[in-house]
Amino acid sequence: MTGSGLQKLIMKIINTLFAQNAAMGALPMLYAATNSKVKGGDYIGPGGFNEMRGYPTKVQSNNKSHDRAVAERLWKVSANLTGVQYEALHREAG
Repeated sequence: MTGSGLQKLIMKIINTLFAQNAAMGALPMLYAATNSKVKGGDYIGPGGFNEMRGYPTKVQSNNKSHDRAVAERLWKVSANLTGVQYEALHREAG
């Protein structure tokens, strides 16, 4: 059972108001990767209401994205899971 007609209607309305299609969702990544004006550390996301939809623009990331301890832990976990080590990072830490 995939849900009632009412559930489908409600989800369609919610998605129309708060979500965007896959092509629009991919635009911020494409913009960040290809626009020469984007600098390292810039955060590109949807520029519309509550940054949930719309065309890409530079937006403010949340405070958690600036937590150095979390960033270091993420790099360590990523390196362990992938087996990829970046020599430049080891030189900076030493």
